Amino acid sequence: MTSTSTSTSTPPSTTTIPKSTRPTHDSNGQLLPAILCLHGGGSNATVFKIQARRLIWNLEKQFRFVFAEAEIEGTPGFGMLPVFASCAPFYRWVSRRFVAGESDVEPTPTEEIAAVDESLRKLMDANGGVDSFRGVLGFSQGARLAAGLLLRQKIEERDRQGDSPWKFAFGVMLGGPYPPIALSEHVDPADYALLKSVPSVHGWGRDDHVKQGCEKLVAVFESDHCFQMEYDGGHHLPLKDVEAKDLCDLIMAAWYAGGGKFGVAADERY
Repeated sequence: MTSTSTSTSTPPSTTTIPKSTRPTHDSNGQLLPAILCLHGGGSNATVFKIQARRLIWNLEKQFRFVFAEAEIEGTPGFGMLPVFASCAPFYRWVSRRFVAGESDVEPTPTEEIAAVDESLRKLMDANGGVDSFRGVLGFSQGARLAAGLLLRQKIEERDRQGDSPWKFAFGVMLGGPYPPIALSEHVDPADYALLKSVPSVHGWGRDDHVKQGCEKLVAVFESDHCFQMEYDGGHHLPLKDVEAKDLCDLIMAAWYAGGGKFGVAADERY
């Protein structure tokens, strides 16, 4: 499920945030930490890049935003038409259609887990390596997948004496209802308690049709380093600059809570 502004105006082109002008290294020559960005169901990386532009404008001196694209082609998701018709085709992370309140678990078929892992690892390897990805940000179905990635990482760390190939230090889940998309065929809801150790940010529109599910997902992460906010509108990212800035402040708070340091991009000027 994805969405965008209810405005009838033409959405900005992705050329408003050209990749060639984005910083990649800090002032010490080190690669900026990356945030893995996961679009909603029935959307794609191009659409999510447009939807997340205000976050990029505020945080591109601190992070590299790397947009993944799902493998399962499907019908347009919530809010895609007519605004994003020209951005087709659209994709989903898992084939199962979400039904709010249906279950406390969402297991994933083995073949779909393999497809997600292969796609994400290939993207991350091509953009600085898995270890450089310190955050994961998702919207709608992508937010539920982000929660699932964090859950699997914490399970692996528990069962392998702290060893997991994934190195996420925090997560950002926007418009993402409960439950997480578990990257496993067998899910124990008791394991959700592990997510309380993950610094996280949760946001949704005051009129979002999945608001109740978003609130339930927050409860799974609830801790001193779990940050949340509501913003104007429905099932979309913040549309007002001031609200986007507030969300970015929470993302930085989660980054610090996860052990991150303040950094300055190499091309920053004063």
